[in-house]
Amino acid sequence: MKWRHSLAVRLPAAFAKTLNVTDGTSVKISIDDGRIVIEPVTEESPSLASLVKRITPKNRHREPEIEGPVGREA
Repeated sequence: MKWRHSLAVRLPAAFAKTLNVTDGTSVKISIDDGRIVIEPVTEESPSLASLVKRITPKNRHREPEIEGPVGREA
C-alpha cells in the first residue's frame, strides 16, 4: 500500500492482538540482516518530573548575559 511518497504495511489483526498493538501504538522499524523488523516500543516517554530530577549543578546551563534593550523594545 502506498501512502504519499512512502510505503505502508498492513498488520494482520491476529499479529496485532498477539503483540498487543493497537491503532496509535508506537513501533520501531529497523533492518536486520536484510529483513524488515517491526517492534512495539515498550519504553514510556520520561515524565517532566523524572527529567528535572536529573538536573545537577554540573549539567545546568548558566543564564545568558543579555545587555540592555536594542532598537525599539523598551
